[in-house]
Amino acid sequence: MTAASTPSTGVRLPEGARFLAQGLGFTEGPAALDDHAVLVASINRGHVYRVDLDGSGAELAVETGGGPNGIAVGSAGEVLIAQNGATVMPSRSTLTAAPSIQRWAAGTLTTVVPDGVDAPSDCVVGPDGRFWFTDPPDHSLDGTPAPGRLLSWDATTGDLHVERDGLLFPNGLAFDATGERIYVAETAPGRITRFRLTAHGCQPDGWSVELPHGKPDGIAVDVRGWLWVAGSVGGNVMAFDARGDIQQEIRFGTGSLVTSVCFAGPGLDTLVVTAAKGGSVIALPAPHPGLALPGLALSARTARESSS
Repeated sequence: MTAASTPSTGVRLPEGARFLAQGLGFTEGPAALDDHAVLVASINRGHVYRVDLDGSGAELAVETGGGPNGIAVGSAGEVLIAQNGATVMPSRSTLTAAPSIQRWAAGTLTTVVPDGVDAPSDCVVGPDGRFWFTDPPDHSLDGTPAPGRLLSWDATTGDLHVERDGLLFPNGLAFDATGERIYVAETAPGRITRFRLTAHGCQPDGWSVELPHGKPDGIAVDVRGWLWVAGSVGGNVMAFDARGDIQQEIRFGTGSLVTSVCFAGPGLDTLVVTAAKGGSVIALPAPHPGLALPGLALSARTARESSS
């Protein structure tokens, strides 16, 4: 793709891409809020911003304190936040927050998982309604970091369950269309592995890829079964098909530090990318619509049932 340099941020915009917002700090964890906006975390500011898809700007949604990382929207519109507790980098927020899972709903921020975690990173609401998140105790990209975990939390029972351990810097995660398999990125070794959910926990199903450029961070799946991967230090986003072959690579420039991706908009046909360089949030047309996330799908179904 052709690209044009953007002096204000150093990020190189691919053809067809546009900035939705800039200057938001160390941006991470984009999540579609509704048809018109996404939520974006700023790890070093302790903020979660609402960013409009029409490019009209960003506004503070909630100050979480600490280091908000991943974001997931639940079936009732509640927002769940993977809070690393400023263990990844210092926070400019005056509000302290320990590593935990936070819930923001009806204008109120609460801590729903206060114990039993190290530094929650990325997250998603699963097809079963449970909240799934990665929990790396060590964010080292070199050598062998301390092993981390994939966990799930049941809001009804309060049960916190270890689904998989021994993961090296577990980071992005995403379910496939069946809801029976989950992709998990391990940033340190630069790989993504797909696991099948069984009665005996998450078991590898034989699908695995390694990034030839960069280290995997946030990930998302589209309706064609392509896995979109933010390449972090590679300054890129890569798309792998169902066979694990690379179908597309989008580059944003050396040092852009591309942290995560999500699909947004009425048809989930906009690919939203966060880049820490310049505190950037970028939108570009998606080749295929994104796979509807379970939380948003449940929320849409609830809205339809309420109006009928």
